Amino acid sequence: MKLKSLTAVIALAATTLTASASMAEDVTVYGKVNVSLNKLDYGVNGDDKWELESNASRFGIKGSYEINENLKAIYKLEYEISVDGDDDEFKQRNIYGGFQGNWGTLIAGKHDTPTKIAAAKVDRFNDLANGDIKSFFAGENRVGNTIMYTTPKMSGFSATIAAIQGEDTNEVDGPTDGASLALTYRAEGFFVALAHDSDVTSKDINGDKYLTEITRLVGEITFGDLKIGAMMQDAEATDEGVDVQQNGYLLSSQYKIDQWVLKAQYGTTENDIYFVDVDATQIAIGADYKLNKRSKLFAYYSAIEYDTSDGMITIAPENQIVGIGYEIKF
Repeated sequence: MKLKSLTAVIALAATTLTASASMAEDVTVYGKVNVSLNKLDYGVNGDDKWELESNASRFGIKGSYEINENLKAIYKLEYEISVDGDDDEFKQRNIYGGFQGNWGTLIAGKHDTPTKIAAAKVDRFNDLANGDIKSFFAGENRVGNTIMYTTPKMSGFSATIAAIQGEDTNEVDGPTDGASLALTYRAEGFFVALAHDSDVTSKDINGDKYLTEITRLVGEITFGDLKIGAMMQDAEATDEGVDVQQNGYLLSSQYKIDQWVLKAQYGTTENDIYFVDVDATQIAIGADYKLNKRSKLFAYYSAIEYDTSDGMITIAPENQIVGIGYEIKF
């Protein structure tokens, strides 16, 4: 989606906002600009590189309107934008339409899987290069052709299940070719989620895609200004003839001091790829300085180290990043 598409989206936003005045709709145009200047250390050959990075900056429109006293229509159209100018196209993020009532929420479109959503609270460096857990964990998937239902909260419990149609794979057997589900519990200062993917396309650490079965356990506990999170995961490719497995864990924390938020994260995965062992270990530290509720400055360091029993496996060589940047939400 290039300049003409961008113009069309802006025109749609303006039209929607104008129409909402007469239809009493709840419409929001929103987004964020997140940019960092990163110094990359290529561990294989010792070269350094500087890059200006647009960290999943985005633009979106979301809204709802009442159909009757028991039913509401909801929608969202969200796109990733390239603030640094490296990409002149929009990239689809969560885009859906659906309905909501006291019975829960039902949507259809493209969306983060419940398994991905479950880990969002403990991934302290989400969207940052080399810091996001998608760099070494399978299961961070946003998939199209999805029908997703979320129950109402009941005594702190809720459940989400996504039925995924395998239209872009060879595994189209029926109305549901893959599924992702999560059961969560929230209380004051406490969160836990158990999530599972079945036959959902996911990437291994080489970037190769397979149908995968994943089980993920996530938890976070809050002590005043301190938050501590943890995640454990097992994953296995389910494509016929594919022998790829992964298991790993993540520990993370953040501590708020006035306008500062200090963050740290450690994670590791053991990967068996066709009888070759590859271990990936990440360490990340950083600090955010909040200017107000919608803007902040930040700095971070992230490193991923790969230990493989076979030098033939190709993995992105950059493994250390130091970055400074800012985020502006609107």
